[in-house]
Amino acid sequence: MDLQSLLIVVAAAVATALSALITFPLLRRAGIVDVPSHRSSHTQSTVRGGGIAIGCGITVATVVAMIWSIIEHGMFGVGSILLPIGFLVLTWCYSAIGMSDDLDSLRPAGRLIGQVVLALIFSATIAMFSTQGLAHALAFAVIGVGTVNAVNFVDGLNGYVAEWTIVTTGWFAFVGAWIGENDLTLLALAVAGAAIGFLPFNLGRAKAFLGDTGSYGIGAAVFVLAVWLFVQGVPIVVIVAPMIFVFFDVGLTLVLRLFRGENIFLPHREHIYQRIQQAGWSHGAVSLFHAALSVLACILSVPTLVGGNTASTYPSHVFWVFLLGLYTLVPLWLRKRNSVEAVHA
Repeated sequence: MDLQSLLIVVAAAVATALSALITFPLLRRAGIVDVPSHRSSHTQSTVRGGGIAIGCGITVATVVAMIWSIIEHGMFGVGSILLPIGFLVLTWCYSAIGMSDDLDSLRPAGRLIGQVVLALIFSATIAMFSTQGLAHALAFAVIGVGTVNAVNFVDGLNGYVAEWTIVTTGWFAFVGAWIGENDLTLLALAVAGAAIGFLPFNLGRAKAFLGDTGSYGIGAAVFVLAVWLFVQGVPIVVIVAPMIFVFFDVGLTLVLRLFRGENIFLPHREHIYQRIQQAGWSHGAVSLFHAALSVLACILSVPTLVGGNTASTYPSHVFWVFLLGLYTLVPLWLRKRNSVEAVHA
């Protein structure tokens, strides 16, 4: 890691931590707290809207990167700041939609419309400045809305989304450096650094939750970085690798609930990660387990990153099936083990 990359990570982490120390007491005084209910995985009233701190961290680090570019390249560096500015605008717009949910000031239909409009604007912009056609633009919009909501759905355990964000954006930074996309690498590192700065406030007995403010913002940031990599020709397998467990968990849960005739819009605690926690693992153990599986999925995609989509790289993807199966069976194994222990107790 060079000096600029290290500076971005540190700036994001420090800015996030300082923002958290300032904003979290204010949020608590304002009554913006998550009160435990029957569907909660926590037992203490906790500040929500912690994503504000992450947004501040990302913003500070991105501004540092833009200033560095201008200092290093002079007027030629001005053009390179347009992408980071667009990145910040989009992520903050999504965070604002999420914040409206944290404040209970916008109905679900309004939030969905806002997400779709932002995703369409971003996708249309990508289509205008790249070789992507209308079909790709529409697909990007669908993926954007899906990604933002998927991240929101899995934000249910302490440390879970923050650790996943570090893995995902850290991987995107690595891939960006591999293909020579320095701007993408720095933005990914800014998000990773912000998640690192937030993690101490979200582990153990959490002092704050991301809230929809944070999960929407992180989902949008991951979406933008993923599309950016795709436009640069990175194989889809490489891009999806760190996100495969999030998409699989959310997709499988939605399908099973639809199959049982349940209302998928009602709150629940039926995601795989939630069932693992309910079966006996702590928040920290489940979050670390998921992060480790995501790292393994990224490692398995390295042959595709190096050699492209070829017959020789396909076998490594078969192991994804094994990892997904392992992830799915863990709650069943834990419940069976608990039943056996209860019988012998």
